[in-house]
Amino acid sequence: MRFLLLILALWASPACAALTPAELAGVGATPPAGARLPAGLAFVDQAGRPYRLADGPVPTVLLFADYSCRHICGPGITLTAGALHDAGLKPGRDYRMVVIGLDQDGPVLAARLASERLRGLDAERSAMALLIGAPRTVRQAETALGYHAVYDAQADQFAHDAAIYVFGPGGRLSALLPETASTALQLAAAIAGARQGIAYAPPGPRPDHSLAGRISAICYGLASAHGLYAAPVVIGLRIGGVLICMALALFLIGHRRGRGADAA
Repeated sequence: MRFLLLILALWASPACAALTPAELAGVGATPPAGARLPAGLAFVDQAGRPYRLADGPVPTVLLFADYSCRHICGPGITLTAGALHDAGLKPGRDYRMVVIGLDQDGPVLAARLASERLRGLDAERSAMALLIGAPRTVRQAETALGYHAVYDAQADQFAHDAAIYVFGPGGRLSALLPETASTALQLAAAIAGARQGIAYAPPGPRPDHSLAGRISAICYGLASAHGLYAAPVVIGLRIGGVLICMALALFLIGHRRGRGADAA
């Protein structure tokens, strides 16, 4: 299902990218040693209410997103909330989920994203905090968490890492997971580890230069695919999708004809 969502996003994406491969290479999530939830930063939530980021009594699941993004941000939030739901975890009791908006999109767009992307996840939607902050406040949060996003003024989009931060009740970073490839079991284990006080340990460098790896790691109108692998790859994927559909249709037609002949 996750791979299908990524392919559908790719199908709907324009084949253009203003950021260069060198600029995209700087995008990532590399938390410093001992990273903690940047408490004390002042935001506004999707209802327009003041919200001050602070440590809580339960683990915190935190994402960065662009509320006007037309690609991975929305599905990424849906997948994360859905995985938490599937794990049987209850917001407020087992965790809290916070999203920090990268752009100045405002509470209206944040509320619209929650309404459109969290249908059927009523408890998760009502408990989730989608935050909007001043540019300086957002940068402080990024710096504290080693989060590196790059803004493309031409497309009015951010190239940013699709990552899930999990903090323990005391605010210490406990886990960093891929937003588009985390299962219910993985999130449940990460939250259990956060409750136990397990601290985040950076993994060894294992770069994934594959197309799927780049798409799932960076949200930027899928420019990571377009800019690094060029339009012919996008065209090839679209043609491949059409051929697969045609082959499936021919198979079904042949199957039905075979059943008809047997019946005769």
